Amino acid sequence: MGLTPSEKAILIAIGANDGISRKELAKTTGLSQGSITLLTKSLLNNMYIVEGDRISSGLGRKEVLLHTHPDKFYFLGIDIGGYRVRMAVSDNRLTILHAAEFLVADVDKDASKEDFIAAFANDFIAGIGWRTASIAAIGVGVTGIVDAGKQIILSIPNALNWGQLDLPQAFRDSFQCPVYVEEGGRTLLLAEKFLGKANDEDDYIVVHSAFSVVAGMMISGQILRGARNVGGLLGHITADPNGLRCTCGNYGCLENIVTYPMLERDYLLREARYPTLVEAYRQNDKTAIDVCIEAGQAFGIALSNVVNLFNPVAIYMGGPMFDDFPILFEEMKRTITLRANRFATMGLKMERSSHGHHQALYGTLILAKHELLFND
Repeated sequence: MGLTPSEKAILIAIGANDGISRKELAKTTGLSQGSITLLTKSLLNNMYIVEGDRISSGLGRKEVLLHTHPDKFYFLGIDIGGYRVRMAVSDNRLTILHAAEFLVADVDKDASKEDFIAAFANDFIAGIGWRTASIAAIGVGVTGIVDAGKQIILSIPNALNWGQLDLPQAFRDSFQCPVYVEEGGRTLLLAEKFLGKANDEDDYIVVHSAFSVVAGMMISGQILRGARNVGGLLGHITADPNGLRCTCGNYGCLENIVTYPMLERDYLLREARYPTLVEAYRQNDKTAIDVCIEAGQAFGIALSNVVNLFNPVAIYMGGPMFDDFPILFEEMKRTITLRANRFATMGLKMERSSHGHHQALYGTLILAKHELLFND
């Protein structure tokens, strides 16, 4: 977008605060007060930021708070999981304005998946009365393997025949804006970093568990990617070598123990008294509680190894499993504390992630904005 490094630093600082004065901007960015005055004037003139309320910080004139201009850009975020695909549009402050979704199972197995997603996105935008030209950039997070260079989705293990998807090409004609594709765990990281609790943290992990396990890891201020862009596949750590075959081809993956379908299956195989695990848990059914405790232990063992390897300051957990089965979360935390190195767990925060069900969507919107504005 032609922004200077100093302008980018100012915009990032303003975006991280619900209103910030020029004086505080100078402290945050390290720029001189004179530079801040000149640069913010240019950003105001170009509608990147707006002025808000005046506040008093003691004697002297009141400070004017600066905010991100909400209408400078609009973004489309797409979260592709093995069970459902969700979309949302946001303004430049990353406030979600509209959302829609469809189930992976509703897509014809012989259809072009990327064309279906692009057509759904077109209909979604038209349905809210917008034009596709309104979208400045698109961010895509996928629970699968991404070719970072080519921006192609190579594989989604939990979605049969969803591979080799070229979404940038599919969106090119109708949207005519850049499309950025990233592994889903890393979009969770972005949401926690820029719109959550990890703003000042350089070593943290975000994990989401529902119909699959998705994880992202920030190590020494850098997103863990690995040599082939497949770093952080927590769900496919072997947790039981004698376990069921996973959709990835391995046996006994963590996903085969701690995801919603697997917990439900485990419960129903144990002389279940209730039709669903959720109902049984709400009735304090012992079998349901045992299933959740065992899953929490498996999760905790896997994460204790991650804690020993990377020594994060925080683990942020999200997903409906932790909403529906709180004891699973508590058992996971207990197991990490018990099994990880005691020096690695000193001061370790184990908390719920900031945005719950919308964590991944916020991450895709942040991906779109930050790639468009700050990574050119």
